[in-house]
Amino acid sequence: MSQTCEHIRHYLPHWAQQGVEYKHRNDAWALHESDPTAPDALQTLRLAWEEPDARTLDEMYEGRPNRRAASHHAAFQLPHLKERLDHLGVTDLGDPGTDEEQERQVVQEGERERQRELPPKVKPALSSLHKALKALVRSGKFNHDASPFIPLFSPLGTKHEWSTALFSTQHFATTIEDGVLTGDFLRPVNWILSVPQHHALIVLSPFEASELLALIWNSKHVHLHVYTPRVNKSMVTTEDLRFFSVPPLPTSSDPLVFIPDPMMQLNLWAGQLYLNDFETSQRLCRLLRLGRSEHGALMWDSDGFVKLENRTGLMKEQCQMDVSPVIFLKELFSLRRKGMGYEPTHIGKILNVKPLGAKDFE
Repeated sequence: MSQTCEHIRHYLPHWAQQGVEYKHRNDAWALHESDPTAPDALQTLRLAWEEPDARTLDEMYEGRPNRRAASHHAAFQLPHLKERLDHLGVTDLGDPGTDEEQERQVVQEGERERQRELPPKVKPALSSLHKALKALVRSGKFNHDASPFIPLFSPLGTKHEWSTALFSTQHFATTIEDGVLTGDFLRPVNWILSVPQHHALIVLSPFEASELLALIWNSKHVHLHVYTPRVNKSMVTTEDLRFFSVPPLPTSSDPLVFIPDPMMQLNLWAGQLYLNDFETSQRLCRLLRLGRSEHGALMWDSDGFVKLENRTGLMKEQCQMDVSPVIFLKELFSLRRKGMGYEPTHIGKILNVKPLGAKDFE
């Protein structure tokens, strides 16, 4: 109650000033309505209604002695306002401009606005189609040790052992001038060329996929597949590479019988966050040497990595990594997510050593 009374007492000068200005404008309007054809009638009305757009420093900061005493406020000269002020027991009114001056003179607190720091401007790399890539499509001849083919994970300089069936083209890895550079310029994975004869998967750039499309349609050695990493739980997976293929896959045989293990690693490179089922998560943990007792591990480090002497069963037979890939994969997913969190996802739980059970795949 006391705060309400204090609030009313503080803002009484503003209320009274509003009443005075209303009376002034209402009188001007009544005068105009009584004789709208009088000379300068409209100009007189405008002067009464309008307020100056700006004030001088003297007008804003003139000393108190030059102003009328609070007890001589114009509100006390108007019967309706005086009656209400007397009812409230108000005998004097402060200057309504005081609050405005105080607000203007107070040092305002600096406002901070977060701004995203964009990568420096660079020139994009020129697009070109390597003749060896054309030869692969036409004849099926594939020399993985020659240009333009490079191991898929090589642009990030990883020292871990990844699948020898995964490649990308130099053009896919090179997005700006002056060589291969990833980070903010890491290209998304959307086009995959499968070479069943050599059990190889090659990631292409959009330019290469577009330029080779006519040749691929007539090729008997390769297939071009549309691919999108599953970054949302509701998304349909395309990792079987059967969503859309050029030319269509044959029904008499399965040319993609070799892809399950390589695709598991390609999904990591592409930034896929959700796995198909619990069995896939177990296979991935064995592949990365990340595990629990059910994965064939007797003991593991704080990041979940299982050293060679602590592996048993399938983990000991299938794994080849000697160094934990967790830090590398976290950096990779950080680049793919561009600052967006992924901890609640399947991959996020695996890399952060969180429980991941069959119920997470329901």
